[in-house]
Amino acid sequence: MKRRANNEGSIRQRKDGRWEAIYTAGYDAQGKQICKSVYGKTREAANEKLQAALQRVRRGEYVEPSSITVAQWLDTWFEVYGRPRWRDSTAAGHYSSIENTLKPLLGKHKLQKLRHEHVQAFVNGQAEAGKAPATIRKQLEPLKGALKQALFNNLITKNPAQHLAMPYAAPKEIEFLKVDEQRQLLEALPDTTSGRALRFILGTGLRASELCGLRWCDIEHDRFTVRQTAQQVLDLDAAPGESKHKLSIAGPKTKAGLRTIPLTEAMQCLLEEQRAAQITARLKSGSAWQGKPPGKGEAFVFSTATGLPIDRHNLGRTLRKSLDKAGLKRRGVHALRHSFATNCIRAGVDVRTLAALIGHTQIAFTLQQYVHTDTEIMRAGLDAVASMM
Repeated sequence: MKRRANNEGSIRQRKDGRWEAIYTAGYDAQGKQICKSVYGKTREAANEKLQAALQRVRRGEYVEPSSITVAQWLDTWFEVYGRPRWRDSTAAGHYSSIENTLKPLLGKHKLQKLRHEHVQAFVNGQAEAGKAPATIRKQLEPLKGALKQALFNNLITKNPAQHLAMPYAAPKEIEFLKVDEQRQLLEALPDTTSGRALRFILGTGLRASELCGLRWCDIEHDRFTVRQTAQQVLDLDAAPGESKHKLSIAGPKTKAGLRTIPLTEAMQCLLEEQRAAQITARLKSGSAWQGKPPGKGEAFVFSTATGLPIDRHNLGRTLRKSLDKAGLKRRGVHALRHSFATNCIRAGVDVRTLAALIGHTQIAFTLQQYVHTDTEIMRAGLDAVASMM
């Protein structure tokens, strides 16, 4: 292989499978080389980015730290410090915040001239536009991470995103269905994969992404283990003409998320119904089937008609239609998880056990979320106290 000459850069494959092209962007005030990196899915893609970067260096377009804009630093932080260690879903979320919000509103500021009042004005503007406090905090996450790294890199002398006056966040009311509403919903749910999936969430307390990632090999007769999640995320490396989204498979975020949950007889029966339905779907799909052999092994339990994991957005649509049919208030899929947890509290399940069932790391969070969310539970407790007096 021909050895690259000086100032031609070098290319290597990283452990995560991506190709990294490293080049010299010039020299700093102390005479040290300034090394930069660009990345690609393939060697060819990385080399294409490398050649473009080298052209900018040769034309004298490399930007000195004092001239770096917030937008430029966000891009560098994202690619160099963030993306290599993030889950696909985290990268997609931060990318959306950077491209759709932070760059348009703060990106033109010089990094070294960004002041606290600029960031505070951003927060105030988003609040005035009706953005929820939680949304604003999520939008700020990549900016705070980038500025923290810039401070460490001595690109700035202080972090202008600290000590912000955030809008008041009223305690969020937990959305769940009462017992009679759950019965009405169960009657309205369709006898389809989506319908059975929603029943399974209500009976086990799974997160939607955990349900989508569930495989037959994760199930043993009277129990199953949560080992992975599955969800559609923005594909940041998609080429023109390719799908903008991809399937992201990942392990649970926390140790508590990796858990084994017992199966009731009703849930076992539901899974057998789903197994039979999936085998039938495989026969009907013919050559269009893209999944593993149905009803066993690594095949997804709740799959589409072609064997791919069911999409959480389809679950949401089915739930809304079913709630409308039952004459109930619309709620998100997560409300079924909350309903499961509330049912457990009502049935006398202790909080430590409930935290283990639903995969919470902190028992205190479980207490805060679910204990006494139901007025009926509160009333029963007060009646018990009254009987002692």
